[in-house]
Amino acid sequence: MALTFSPEDVPIGLQRKRILMVTNTPSLRALHAGFLRTKGFDYVFEAGDGIQAIDMLRVQPIDLIIADWQLEELSGFDLLHTVRGSVAMTEIPFIMLTTRKDMARVESTIDSGATDYLIKPFKTAQLGMKVVMALATSDYLAPKVVREELRIRSMPEIPFLTEQVDVLRRA
Repeated sequence: MALTFSPEDVPIGLQRKRILMVTNTPSLRALHAGFLRTKGFDYVFEAGDGIQAIDMLRVQPIDLIIADWQLEELSGFDLLHTVRGSVAMTEIPFIMLTTRKDMARVESTIDSGATDYLIKPFKTAQLGMKVVMALATSDYLAPKVVREELRIRSMPEIPFLTEQVDVLRRA
């Protein structure tokens, strides 16, 4: 069964969250940011390196950062440390993208405060799901109703609830 992600998978309360996509590969940055926009996220900003990301964070409120570990100027890991070291940004969810599969890298990323990580290459649907979960499970970002909707949608034993939630969303 293929992994899919559609605009209906983005709870209404999360569609207006501001996402910062940071990677130094323009084609991948455009692909991932474009994917998120087409799936219902209205505000996806882009930065080509860690320095540009810091500059953007100074002027634009951001609700989620997605950054590649391998960035020029300032690595994704250093960007994570900068964000976690700032009182104003310490609670922003942070998803790290990496090509390295070793557990030491993953553990150091999580121990340093990353909310989640994705190992490249990955499917865009995986990115969409990680974004929704990072935003929805962040206590300061997500209202209880969004977390509850995601919890209900994840209950495989009662699939009819997903249909009921969709009916309620359209009402």
